[in-house]
Amino acid sequence: MVTKSKATKTPKESIGKRAAKLAQDAALTLNKGADTISQVRSNVGAVAAGVSSVAGAITTGKAQARGAVVDVQQASAIDYRAKQHRTEIKKETDPYSTVRVPEIDFGGIVPTDLLKPSISVTATPEELSEGLEKYAAGTRAQRLYQAGYKFIEECGKTKQAYHKAQGAVIKGATEGVKVQQEIVRFDRQNIELEIDKVKLEQSGEKLNQENTRLLGFEKETTQLSRKIEAMESKRDAEITLLESQTQEIRQKYLIESVSA
Repeated sequence: MVTKSKATKTPKESIGKRAAKLAQDAALTLNKGADTISQVRSNVGAVAAGVSSVAGAITTGKAQARGAVVDVQQASAIDYRAKQHRTEIKKETDPYSTVRVPEIDFGGIVPTDLLKPSISVTATPEELSEGLEKYAAGTRAQRLYQAGYKFIEECGKTKQAYHKAQGAVIKGATEGVKVQQEIVRFDRQNIELEIDKVKLEQSGEKLNQENTRLLGFEKETTQLSRKIEAMESKRDAEITLLESQTQEIRQKYLIESVSA
């Protein structure tokens, strides 16, 4: 007999185990993501630290460069032979300005042999006369220039004297105005004095008026006192009369009562 083997059945996983496995896989995935993020952060921090160190190096280099410049300036300030402490004297290259003096070759003018002179520069009588006339005319022109400039100088002196005279006249007129102002002030003070005198007289009259009023008040006070005294005397007389009448009535009443 052939026996058939029974197929073995594998037990199925429960839903709870599947859920736990899924949760475990998810946790592993999250942990890997966190590790990746942490690694990225550490890399970014390293890069930032590198940038900061580079910036610090640049700043330090600039500070050192500035310090070197300051050191050089201080050193040049101490060194009195430095260029900024020296004053170069400028030499005048053209002492004659625009005037040029003609140069003469005196070696060619002075003869080497006085007995047999050989002179290269000569002039005819006509050239001599013409040249002397030109020099004389030029000299006269220069004299005219000089006379003109002296005349202009004298004109300047005259103008200075003219302005000084104007200033003196203006100062004199100013002093005259000041004197007139003082006179006006003097007149005003005299007027103020007269006004004060009138005010003094007015004050005296007011004093007399107040004295008159005072006398009137004094008389009124005396009259009021006399009036009060008269009224008191009248009241005393009336009281005395009433008392006498009352006494007479009492006596009459007593007499009548005794007679009865």
